Amino acid sequence: MVSANSVVVAVADKRAPGMLGRRAQQIVQQPLDGPEVRSALEALASCYNTPSDSTGVDSDLSGLARHRDVRGDMQARGSQMDAEFVLALGAVEAAFAGLERSVDELDGQCSALRTQVNTALRTTAAAAEQAGALADERRELSTRLSLASDFLSRFSLAESDAERLSGSVVDSAYFAALDRVAATRAECQKLLGVGTQTAAHELMRELSAQEDAAYAALLRWVMAKARDLASDSAPVEPQLRHALRRLHAHPALLDAAATEIARARREAVGRSFVAALVRGGAGGTPRPIDAHAGDAPRYVGDMLAWAHQACAEEGELLDALQGPPVQGLPVQGQADRGLLAVALEAVARPLELRVAQAVAETRAPAVLFRIDSLLSFYATLFAAVRLPADSAFMATVHGLCSSAHARLLSALDALLLDAVAAAFDRVPPTLDAPPPLAALLAVVDDILRLHEDSIDQLSEPQSTVGGAPVADHIARMLDRLRTEAHAAAADDTALRAYERTIFELNVLAPLLDHAVPFASLACWHSVQEASHTHLADTLCRQLVQLVKEKSHLPFEDAEIQADTLVDCLARFNHCLKSASDLDVARLVARLADHALARTVAHRVTQMFVEEYAQLYARISSLDESKSPAVTALLLMPDTVATLL
Repeated sequence: MVSANSVVVAVADKRAPGMLGRRAQQIVQQPLDGPEVRSALEALASCYNTPSDSTGVDSDLSGLARHRDVRGDMQARGSQMDAEFVLALGAVEAAFAGLERSVDELDGQCSALRTQVNTALRTTAAAAEQAGALADERRELSTRLSLASDFLSRFSLAESDAERLSGSVVDSAYFAALDRVAATRAECQKLLGVGTQTAAHELMRELSAQEDAAYAALLRWVMAKARDLASDSAPVEPQLRHALRRLHAHPALLDAAATEIARARREAVGRSFVAALVRGGAGGTPRPIDAHAGDAPRYVGDMLAWAHQACAEEGELLDALQGPPVQGLPVQGQADRGLLAVALEAVARPLELRVAQAVAETRAPAVLFRIDSLLSFYATLFAAVRLPADSAFMATVHGLCSSAHARLLSALDALLLDAVAAAFDRVPPTLDAPPPLAALLAVVDDILRLHEDSIDQLSEPQSTVGGAPVADHIARMLDRLRTEAHAAAADDTALRAYERTIFELNVLAPLLDHAVPFASLACWHSVQEASHTHLADTLCRQLVQLVKEKSHLPFEDAEIQADTLVDCLARFNHCLKSASDLDVARLVARLADHALARTVAHRVTQMFVEEYAQLYARISSLDESKSPAVTALLLMPDTVATLL
């Protein structure tokens, strides 16, 4: 009889050595009488030991019997389990057999499918090759599309930017779009430098057209906003300032915008000036400028001050329109002064009419000088802001300066002619300076004092705006007075030479006195001071000659005649005792400068005594000087000096 273990082993060997087979083989191959089984059985048998009163031998026999029974039961149970296991393995074997058949069928089907696939591959190889070519072409087209998109984004304007530039809203986004147009044109310009690029030329033409259209639209917007500047309190929008800065890249467009802005501001400034002249400020404060027409200097000064204030305000407005520098655009530094000149054109004509009328109605030279100084001062201020000299406003200001200066010089010349006609018609017996001369010098003093105290003195070239400096003209007037005094003295034949000199000194002295306080006449004063000294020396020589003639002494004789010497000495002594003909102090008494008179008298006395000392030496060397008559009459030089 075949044992259960052999059946299981046979089944396990026949089937695939799987996990279940290996486990079954391990169980059936384990012997039942092995040490481990025996130890287990002994342990189990000890569980069945019960206490007994019998002897030990009976106890051992009963234990062995129980052991045999347990072993038999276990063998029987093991055999039953083996049979059951064999039956179970049979079912497993049947399942494995069915599975093997299924696998065989699946293998057949896979072989059929493989055959079909190989057939399909052979039939679709051309289509697969064509599909690969199409895939490569698609990848190439995708790459070209990406490159074309990058090219267009770099070298063409985006649709959103084109729509923004074609719109009527000018804001920061509009200027950003203009920046992108400029940047794109720069990139296209670089592309043109590589070589002949048809696409680049087309893109450049398109970008240029878009940029021109954008700047034309920007110009229209600027001109529309410029019309709002015609009001007196028009605000300066940041977008307008930025737009003007952008137009600097297009001079023609900038000129058109600047012309419109200047026209608007010219209208506003003209209205404001007329309102200031006629109506004054709000509520009557300040008063209308025309209300001060009776005070010519104030009238002219108020109008020029208003024009200067308007010039400053317009300059600030134009500077505000220019705005801060924009990156990538040229910096102008200051607003165009040509625009400022155009804005002030409306002031020129009303200013010219009123100032010319005020100058024409003024007769006083001092008042005319104040007006001339005001015009010269403000002309210098207007030139300091670099207003063009050929502008209508500056031409008007310079013309007013010239006319006022000419009117001042004409008034001074007329005053001079009146003074000359009244003062030098004849020389007065007292040889004093004529009274009309004092009136003329008073007017000259007023003008020179105003000249020295005015702001023109801080910058002398200011007084040359309308013509030559007034101080130079006054110096020429003083020279004319001295010349007329000399001519009047020379024409009066009744006067002696020393009297003519005294008259010239009396006329020159007040001229010098009036010129001393004024620095503008310092050069003239130094020259005339030398002339005064020369006249004083001439007077001394003339008086010495006169005293020598009245002394009856033989100063000029080459040889002294003994027969006439006693008579000459006697007559000389008589003149000394009478103190009339030889009184030098009396001769210079008509000099207006008493200090100069004393100096001249002293010098004449010294000079005469020196001449007399020489004559005394000549007489003493003669033999006739030993005679008692000559000795009695011949006085010592010291005695003569004392008597004189």
